[in-house]
Amino acid sequence: MKFSNAYIILIVMSLFFGSVAFSADSRDGSNNVVEIRVKNSAFDIQGGVIKTDRAATIILHNDDKITHGFTSSYFSEIDAKIQSEGVTTLGRGIKAIHVDSGKTVWIQFFPNHPGKFSFQCDLHPEMKGELLVLSIESI
Repeated sequence: MKFSNAYIILIVMSLFFGSVAFSADSRDGSNNVVEIRVKNSAFDIQGGVIKTDRAATIILHNDDKITHGFTSSYFSEIDAKIQSEGVTTLGRGIKAIHVDSGKTVWIQFFPNHPGKFSFQCDLHPEMKGELLVLSIESI
């Protein structure tokens, strides 16, 4: 049986990203999870620090009455897994994620370099936020 390169990459990404749990508690920084709630056309970040070289998850809840977007140039450089209500998207260069009112999206990725992770709503550009991606060396 002959497989295309794209198919093999998809399988490898599924195996890698499939092992990351979505049930992590964002209050404990050891899980590398940040929750962002959208309320009153603003981002409310719960957490705010992501560590490099380990799987990270952003849980994006839209508690507003309208659809909002989430976009960041950070995703142009890395592979990400976006999951919501049984739909999963894998890839690099994801331009934007739109989240309907009352819905939640899980964004999983492997941050590979420290720095600021700026993001905004592409539907309402005045909505902006920022996370920190830190490299923490083991002692």
